[in-house]
Amino acid sequence: MRLPRTTSAWRFALVLLTLGPASTSWAWGPHGHRIAARVAEARLNPGARRAVSELLLKGDTLVDISTWADQDGHDAVPGSAPWHYVNVPITATHYEDRFCSNGNCVVAKIKHFRSVLTDRRAPLRERQRALLFLVHLVEDVHQPLHVGDNHDRGGNLTQIQFLGEGTNLHRLWDSGLINEIDRNERAWVERIEPQLTRENIRAWSRGSVEDWVNESLEDAKSAYFFPAGARRPMESGRLLGKDYVTFARPILERRLAQAGVRLANELNHLFE
Repeated sequence: MRLPRTTSAWRFALVLLTLGPASTSWAWGPHGHRIAARVAEARLNPGARRAVSELLLKGDTLVDISTWADQDGHDAVPGSAPWHYVNVPITATHYEDRFCSNGNCVVAKIKHFRSVLTDRRAPLRERQRALLFLVHLVEDVHQPLHVGDNHDRGGNLTQIQFLGEGTNLHRLWDSGLINEIDRNERAWVERIEPQLTRENIRAWSRGSVEDWVNESLEDAKSAYFFPAGARRPMESGRLLGKDYVTFARPILERRLAQAGVRLANELNHLFE
């Protein structure tokens, strides 16, 4: 019987370990992941496109599987929630390996899944799962609150009011801001397109995963210390409105564009 082309199919095909309780940890919301994946998919070279197609279920795309690690990955691989982030204090100047507890963070896992994908002797299912996680985690590391932390689990414990509705700072950056600006993914891709200049792509194609983390750390500091020049980071109870959307929008556009470009670079390089 042929499996349907949905994330439930990936759940069926890739549950390799005993099921455990679902995690409440989330990354970019579904729109954010799919937007970055759309940017990446358009930039794949023929070799990467062919290799990705061979690993995916028939008819699926990077966009289709970009949210798997959130929707099904926590059940398929219990204990994988910490892979989506690394908590770097906003008082730190840069990322250090000591912030990646026992190699159980997004930095180490991106490197791990790279090695699995390039190992042609690895079992097919391991390489499939590596692709599912790598796509997702490269995008995750570009979400500022998946890096910057103010002793509040990356903003999860900082409760705020955004445009009259209760949320937390982390969830706001995952999905609240993106949804407030525009829920249309294709419109987001069109909005990002002007940033994909030759100069930007050349600059974004340099550097390491640690450099991507440091970029997110700096953006997280801006997210906490709002408005610019604030002496203390944001605390629970803060009221945020349209001025915060105006501030965050260029950061979101840049980070989603960078995530898409760098994900394409990763796959083009791994499958060259």
